[in-house]
Amino acid sequence: MSDGLLTVKEALEHLKIGRTKFYSLINEGKIRTVKIGKRTLLDPIDLKRFVERQKIKRVQP
Repeated sequence: MSDGLLTVKEALEHLKIGRTKFYSLINEGKIRTVKIGKRTLLDPIDLKRFVERQKIKRVQP
């Protein structure tokens, strides 16, 4: 991931999910975005946090 803001296309490529699912996650408040004019952009740190929250915590036996 780059140091600047990501476009939706870049975020989709990183997450390997479809556009519909991506916008559902945004509407559910699970992925934070930045709106600049008509453009929807993402901070790479927010995207990384989203991925970290999705990891399943394993219980130690």
